[in-house]
Amino acid sequence: MARPQLRRWLTAAAAKRLAAVAVIGVAGSLAGLTASAASASGRSTVTLQFWSTYNTADKEASTFDNVVIKRFEKENPGIKVKATVYPYADLLNKYLAAAAAGNPPDLLRSDIQWVPQLAAQGVVVNVGKLSAFAAIKNNTLPGPLATTHTHGGYYAFPDDTNTQALFWNKTDFAAAGLSGPPKTLSEMYADAAKLTNSSKQQYGLGVDGADIWNMAPYIWSAGGTFTNSSYTSATGHMNGVNTVAAVTQLANLYKAGDIGSDFAGGASAVSGEQGFPKGQYAMYIDGPWAVPTFATDTPAPSYGIAPFPTGPRGSISTVGGEDIVIARGGQHITDSEKFAEFLDSSFAQGAMAAQGDMSTEISDSRAEVARTPYYRVFAKQLKTAQVRPVSQGYSKLDSFWSNAIGEILAGKTGVSAGLTAAAQQANGALQGG
Repeated sequence: MARPQLRRWLTAAAAKRLAAVAVIGVAGSLAGLTASAASASGRSTVTLQFWSTYNTADKEASTFDNVVIKRFEKENPGIKVKATVYPYADLLNKYLAAAAAGNPPDLLRSDIQWVPQLAAQGVVVNVGKLSAFAAIKNNTLPGPLATTHTHGGYYAFPDDTNTQALFWNKTDFAAAGLSGPPKTLSEMYADAAKLTNSSKQQYGLGVDGADIWNMAPYIWSAGGTFTNSSYTSATGHMNGVNTVAAVTQLANLYKAGDIGSDFAGGASAVSGEQGFPKGQYAMYIDGPWAVPTFATDTPAPSYGIAPFPTGPRGSISTVGGEDIVIARGGQHITDSEKFAEFLDSSFAQGAMAAQGDMSTEISDSRAEVARTPYYRVFAKQLKTAQVRPVSQGYSKLDSFWSNAIGEILAGKTGVSAGLTAAAQQANGALQGG
């Protein structure tokens, strides 16, 4: 998942429009290989087109342009890279339209949830067959690697990753007589009740939405699931015993007033990132991007970051991030492979990690934490973090789940009934409906 301002899922209408995009033929791929071979021979300068949603409001995009690309071009004379940034909401549509027209960019920095759709539509290369991928695969954290695998192959190079951990307000905990953050889910829920202070409009726990990204740590750690392991069915998983129990626990805390307005959402909802530094939430989960945000608050909150509390199945958070795909109809596949490989190098990963894009590579973790100490908890959390369903039907599945949770929190349906209905809807999405 991308940074907060970029986290937007496709609407059902958009998904239908995208499904209509034509599949690129094999002829385009062969043409790309031929052109790439010519460039590798040194007969001409090649310019690779690279599309992304890098943030231009901070140093993320400029670091990529002025540090990463410059270094690659210096080490690879004869290859230039032209990077273009698009808004998150536009990028997937633009890429698919360009692919249908036979003129896609050579590389795309894709949201991890787009990879299954791109593979299903035949517009990206199975990079698992490329020589550069084997070493990168062996050095990639399990969660980020899982985001690249779909339809029986690996269709992306891992690029960056992130996850969520527990933020807890030290001042609020001390006032409630609590010495430190909860280590288990049961402790978290008990602490949420103790930390809630209606006179201060303070909630013990913030849950930043009813979507899978925000709820998965609570579900997975409690032993619940959303689908089977092959991502083909939700029945018996989305409405399984452990999932129902986890949702029931959260719904009861919400009804008791121990979870804030961020959970149900709506116009008056206050997100954890807004409410936590103001004392409205004593604890909530978030990613590493929250740290620089809190540094600008006056006064800055006194807080700690801890692993997500352990449940019966462990401490399991959600894998986010982006992957790099190579266009099947691209003109310079060999050179694109070289650039994708470079983006997974220690140099490139380190440069972008300094801008908030955590490395997917196992070997980079120690250096990354040394440069940015608050990454330590997130790096540890990534070792057990889990990927959301890797399916082209994920956006629909997420919508069905979120809608069901909204109905449950509003008291319009029971937990078991709501999740059973959502699971039945999700089955169709997972099976291509």
